[in-house]
Amino acid sequence: MSEIIDGQDAVFEIGGTVVGGIYQYQFFSGSPTVTRHASLSAPAREYVPTQPDYGTAALQIYRDHGDPGQQRLAASQAGRVTKDCTLTLSDGRVLGFKAFCETIPLIGGKRNGQSINTSSCRIRITGPVLPIA
Repeated sequence: MSEIIDGQDAVFEIGGTVVGGIYQYQFFSGSPTVTRHASLSAPAREYVPTQPDYGTAALQIYRDHGDPGQQRLAASQAGRVTKDCTLTLSDGRVLGFKAFCETIPLIGGKRNGQSINTSSCRIRITGPVLPIA
């Protein structure tokens, strides 16, 4: 069952630095690998989940090269470095995990005064996602 929470006050940090300019996000879009169990005596095929895989986070951001959090994301991608991250939800819960930036491209256009100012950043989550007290 999905959980619906107000995301207005959610805060994402990478390496202790708040990432600014986020206007939409989706976290923990992974799924565990499953092991197929095919007993000859079973009435149907059975599946067993393995270790959790929290997958990726997708951030839609207004690109700001001066934002310290966005700079950390870009440095994580360029340096292939995993960082400690936190996601603080509007209800006060804080989740901690390790992650690195896979992509942070520029998106925009050149017609009618459009500027390159948005990005779709993808972050790979590695290891467990744990509540922080």
